[in-house]
Amino acid sequence: MKVVIVGGAGAMGRKLVETVVTFEEVSEVAVLDRDVERLGALAEELGPKVKPVGFDALADDYAAYLRDARVVVSTLGPFTVFGGRVLSAAIEAGCDYLDINDDWEPTLGVLNLDGRARDAGITALVGMGLSPGISNLLAVRAASELDRVDELYTGWDLAGARTEPGGPRPAAATVHLVNECTGKVQVLKDGSAELVRPLERLALMYPGRGEVEVRTIGHPEAVTLPRVFPNLRTCVNVMVAPGWWFDGLEAAMARVDTGELTAHEAAVLVEDGFPRPADAPRSVRMPLVWALAHGERDGKPTRVSAGLERWPDGLMAGGTCVPAAMAVRLMLQGKIARPGVVTPEEVVPFAPLMEALDPLYVHPAMDRPLFDVVADEISD
Repeated sequence: MKVVIVGGAGAMGRKLVETVVTFEEVSEVAVLDRDVERLGALAEELGPKVKPVGFDALADDYAAYLRDARVVVSTLGPFTVFGGRVLSAAIEAGCDYLDINDDWEPTLGVLNLDGRARDAGITALVGMGLSPGISNLLAVRAASELDRVDELYTGWDLAGARTEPGGPRPAAATVHLVNECTGKVQVLKDGSAELVRPLERLALMYPGRGEVEVRTIGHPEAVTLPRVFPNLRTCVNVMVAPGWWFDGLEAAMARVDTGELTAHEAAVLVEDGFPRPADAPRSVRMPLVWALAHGERDGKPTRVSAGLERWPDGLMAGGTCVPAAMAVRLMLQGKIARPGVVTPEEVVPFAPLMEALDPLYVHPAMDRPLFDVVADEISD
């Protein structure tokens, strides 16, 4: 079967190509990208399965390249520009689709294409990376331990957000961070979707680890999980980092909101780093990505955590694109198949995906469980 990967020569896409090309179900991986030099190097390194295609995603016609594809995968950002464009092309071609969209606004936008995808009979899975993606599935896993779910938090540790060195500065991921930490973002608050300012300070009790300071950030989980859990009162995505780092980030983001800095300039400041105080306390070490559900079990208030305890090679690209690639494989095997525009929590089977990821998640040690689920009762 043929898989097309749009943006596959980039920092994220390359890792996805490296993984998908190893699947025995795949006969060809067509990589569409405008960087001809990187395309050539990728094809030379990975062998004859990889078919490089010089392609301008804004100007060229997708039809000829997608017509005989089984699945189209997009790693091409920003998804504010390319999310709907590539998905619409996949719908027109009648191809199943998957992307790693991690922006809440274009996520809401492409969900409006659900009817077209259903009519075309294709499965369009959006936001299937680390966060969103694995985070959504951990939220479902944590919630499954409860009889009633009132609050869902999805989170990730800043330590897992590092990109490969040597790329352009600032990295696209850092610019995305700035965009999701400025202006207003959508969350679920008191049972209703609201636009609020990001970087709200929260103190969460994480079972087995104690209190952890987090800050809210705009992300797709907060807008998609309430579709599956309609009785939720709270749903936000948060990040974990030392308090002193958050102080530096908050100051930089305030300068963006006042117009003193552009998002690009602020992203450079973030990558340069913030000074660590000599007396900075040690932070609680958290899983790479995790979810926390509050609700009730057996009539008692209970919180449940589900966290990923291992990760693959490849820093952020590996963390994002290895699960995306394994979800592609499940699509090829017919294990993810529901017409329409869907999100991970709706269609991705947790156990088969974890089984596929297990041998590839090798850090820090294979004797750790891949994920951990812990519950405790909430006392007054």
